[in-house]
Amino acid sequence: MNNELVEIATNELKQYGIKPEVTQTNGGHIQITWRAVPEKELRCVTTAKTGSDWRNRMNIRAEVRRLLRADNVMKKEEPKPPKKHPELAKALNLPQPVTPIPDQIAAMRGEIADLTELMVRTFKMVGNMRETISAQAPPPPPPAQPPEPVSSRAVKIKEYLALDRWVSLSALVRDTGLSSQQVKLKLYYLERLGEVTVYQGQAKLNAVEPRPKKPRGRAAHKAKTKKVNGRARANGHKHRIAA
Repeated sequence: MNNELVEIATNELKQYGIKPEVTQTNGGHIQITWRAVPEKELRCVTTAKTGSDWRNRMNIRAEVRRLLRADNVMKKEEPKPPKKHPELAKALNLPQPVTPIPDQIAAMRGEIADLTELMVRTFKMVGNMRETISAQAPPPPPPAQPPEPVSSRAVKIKEYLALDRWVSLSALVRDTGLSSQQVKLKLYYLERLGEVTVYQGQAKLNAVEPRPKKPRGRAAHKAKTKKVNGRARANGHKHRIAA
């Protein structure tokens, strides 16, 4: 509640550590109530909302102080800050001794020399440790040789197929060691011969009769001679009929 008289009264009470209660009456006045201590009676000061002149300010301050004196209330003392020891403050304010610049440079050079010697010693220790570890460590194993490529001619893919079950192309690649392209070419060749069936990435052998083997060596020579003689006889018979 913004009122100059109320502020004067409340500020006066705050100096004694008292928090008043400000209320507004039905008659248009402001009532300030407080109790200094629980054993004392409730004190009250009533003032108008607007002061007429400077005397109202003086009167309300005097009324509040009179009631406080009647209650034997002492003003609340604020704790005083501890005093600084004069000799200690004087000692702290004394100028600190300053090291001459030549002495500072000499001290820095000494520290740099000590650090350099320490670094050199550390590098020597690290080098000795590396030599010791390299002498004790076993030699690295030789690099693994890459596997030799499998010749597609040496692999008979029919040995990995069956009549009663389908075999996937991925299984053929895994078992034969050939690439997927090589497996597809072999299956395409056998499919053209009618020996296998390929369907949706799977292959299976067909039940076909084995092809007769071609004769070789003397048997092949006899079969060829017999065939030539048969053709010659057929040609001679045709000549006789024509005559």
